[in-house]
Amino acid sequence: MRNRLRAFRKRRIAYALVALVVLWAVGLYVVPILPFVPRSVADLKFSVIDNVGEPLVCTGWGMPNPRSNPYGEYPHIVSDLPTYSAIIRREHLPPTPLNDDQVVAVYRDWLKLNAVRLERDGAVYRFDMFPGPTPSGALRNELVGKVDLLGHVYEVHQGPGLGACPICLAADSLISTPTGPVFVSKIAVGMQVWSASHDGRPIVAVVLKMTSRLDAPGSEMIHVFLADGRQLTASAPHEIADGRSLGSLTVSDQIDGVTITALEVVGASSGHTYDLLPSGETGEYWANGILMRSTLKPDS
Repeated sequence: MRNRLRAFRKRRIAYALVALVVLWAVGLYVVPILPFVPRSVADLKFSVIDNVGEPLVCTGWGMPNPRSNPYGEYPHIVSDLPTYSAIIRREHLPPTPLNDDQVVAVYRDWLKLNAVRLERDGAVYRFDMFPGPTPSGALRNELVGKVDLLGHVYEVHQGPGLGACPICLAADSLISTPTGPVFVSKIAVGMQVWSASHDGRPIVAVVLKMTSRLDAPGSEMIHVFLADGRQLTASAPHEIADGRSLGSLTVSDQIDGVTITALEVVGASSGHTYDLLPSGETGEYWANGILMRSTLKPDS
């Protein structure tokens, strides 16, 4: 009799555990996507992607592959439970430790979510993104629209903004001019700046072109630290005067004979990047004391 009671109790505990697992799975995978249940922000972004197409993802563009770090970012992604839950639902992944390929799939979806920007507007969200999916410096119109709390996307149209993956300087970069340093965001066509001749001599030049662009949401920049205290934040593809891109540099490399002490990947915080083309032989200029090549080309 006692053995039967023990067996019965064990079965009850097992049934209860199974029921809890089923309820938990229903709560994770079923309830959030029922037609009448408001969606999480991550699910709303996936609704936008499903309706208008893949967003432009710039992370890792122009950088060596190690800078795209799925395994390093994974703990951070998991810590954002609503976002992580939305991703594993979408990828049909189990809520258990993932293998390497599954971690990469989660990371890719996370990058896509970061490339869609939502802003609450009453009972709906306004969204904006740049169409992708191929990373590129080519300008494109942003896509804007609305998504309601149930994931219905509407009023989709081209926005006024033109942008792409960043290829230029952060807004707070200081450009060397004969009258002193000037923020690159304040430089205008016709202003005088310091450029360099082919043999590296400083020469006074006139700004022939000036550009600014919106950066795709989720864009990243490289922040370079030199041993002599100089620092610069710019896009990974932007080249210094010797032709090396910032994304190709590593700690202990040198710029102007000065050692790089640190490199950080940072967000494009201002939302805009800038570049200029000075007159003269090289099209080069000094930004935060570092000689840079312009990404702009002279008119033929």
